[in-house]
Amino acid sequence: MSEEELRDQINKIAVEIEKIEVSAKKKEAYVRNRLSEEFDPKIREVELDLHKQQGILNEIIKSIEELEENKKQMISVVKDLNQKYNNLKKKKEKYISEQCKAISKEKKTKTKVIDRNIKTLEKELKASDKK
Repeated sequence: MSEEELRDQINKIAVEIEKIEVSAKKKEAYVRNRLSEEFDPKIREVELDLHKQQGILNEIIKSIEELEENKKQMISVVKDLNQKYNNLKKKKEKYISEQCKAISKEKKTKTKVIDRNIKTLEKELKASDKK
């Protein structure tokens, strides 16, 4: 083959390669456009929903963090109140017990005197009955 024939063949091959590249670019553009038309609306819809849900999630996380802080504070407050409650109940029972013991002691003291008086009177009654 001559040099010119080889150059013609090279040019024909180059033209064919160029046609293939042009055709491939057109097919690529077609596929990109078709798939963009199909997927872009769905992607935008999901993206909007994602942003909305992410905002809700962020609010929930913030609320949970605030509640956790409140929980820590309330645990301390409730613990203190529970201790005061138990101490007051114990104090009340102690005072009731002390007061009841004092009343019982006073009652015994007073009834001893009355019992002695009754016994003295009963003796006098028996003595007057014998007469």
